[in-house]
Amino acid sequence: MRFENGLGVSHVCLVAFSVYHNDNSSIVDALTKLEGKGRAIVCIEPDTVSDGELWKLHRLGARGVRLNLKTSEQQLSEEEFRRVLHSYADRIRPLGWALQIFCALEQLDQIAHILPTLQVPIVIDHLGAPHNARGPGRAQPGYAAFLKLLKTGNVWTKLSGTYRFPDLVDIDEYVLEILRIAPNRVVWASDWPHSGGVHANPGGNRDAIQEYRKIDDDAWIERCIDWCLASGKEAGEDLIHKVFRDNAGVLWQYKER
Repeated sequence: MRFENGLGVSHVCLVAFSVYHNDNSSIVDALTKLEGKGRAIVCIEPDTVSDGELWKLHRLGARGVRLNLKTSEQQLSEEEFRRVLHSYADRIRPLGWALQIFCALEQLDQIAHILPTLQVPIVIDHLGAPHNARGPGRAQPGYAAFLKLLKTGNVWTKLSGTYRFPDLVDIDEYVLEILRIAPNRVVWASDWPHSGGVHANPGGNRDAIQEYRKIDDDAWIERCIDWCLASGKEAGEDLIHKVFRDNAGVLWQYKER
């Protein structure tokens, strides 16, 4: 909790590292130590995980599962995407969990019409992960579908990880439009610790030990506050409270905040 305490964060939502695949032991250990002040997004194999395992994770604080389509840049048919998405949604629906999806913006364009049929809350990682070097994010395939999803009221996004697309020429306008459209569905996240990503592994060696990225977390918070104040959607201070606290309280089911 040293990192969180340094930022003034009292409650957290931990997200399983993709490199651990479906091993949630570190999440379980952390949730146990947090004694009710933690929530978590875990990774599962929907076809084999038992109901007992899911309910055990729920009692500890798990409130969602993460599906990573981005890292492997999966190219699936519509039928395959539909099968995968429904397999996750069917397992978590009885628990009231969210499905958090890490996908590229162009992948979101492929699955956007499927998501409303899942009947679970959807969380889109890292503002939809626009491509860093394909021009303005608002002109990329998937952006219009992303905004349409945010307007439904059942789709959330995380204000996080913009260092993954540092050269996006319209980053300010991109973020501000999302804040204006969905002020109640944007949740701030630190994305800490900042992994190097698959590109940091020499020769694509998945077993290589990589360095964490050096990110100025205080500057990141200040930038997010500036976006909230500049959005013009509502009183800036109210939007800051929503993005940094209230929206997360609703999404991750904190009764006391």
